[in-house]
Amino acid sequence: KMDEKKQLITMRIFIAVFLIISVVLAIITLENPQTVISTLMSISWGALAGAFLAPFMYGLFWKGVTKAACMASFIAGVGITVVHMAYYTLAGHTGTLWGINLASPINAGAFAMLFGLVLVPIVSLITRQSDADKAHAEKVFECYNDSEI
Repeated sequence: KMDEKKQLITMRIFIAVFLIISVVLAIITLENPQTVISTLMSISWGALAGAFLAPFMYGLFWKGVTKAACMASFIAGVGITVVHMAYYTLAGHTGTLWGINLASPINAGAFAMLFGLVLVPIVSLITRQSDADKAHAEKVFECYNDSEI
């Protein structure tokens, strides 16, 4: 419920903070920057894709996706990535399972995405949509069906 000016200031602050963090990480990792940067990119990709893929994909084609399912996907996607990062990246553990490198942040991201694709429909079927959310979904799908594609 922020006004546009406050949103703009908030976004600029976050951009500046992330830029500073990026510069600090780049300076710290000068010895082997490619490994660290690619690992960080893999971790961030895993967190984002694991959190957002399932709600986005199901939301495009199914009116039954609930807010609870979206929140569960966000928490699970980021949670899986953070736990994986803490256990494998920060603690330095290694391991394989059926030939899959468990320490790879890319594999953790893929698992987070697949987990979300299973989690969202299950939570959506267990939880209920509010009447306002149902009306909104109907309106969105009605507009989508009426448009010429």
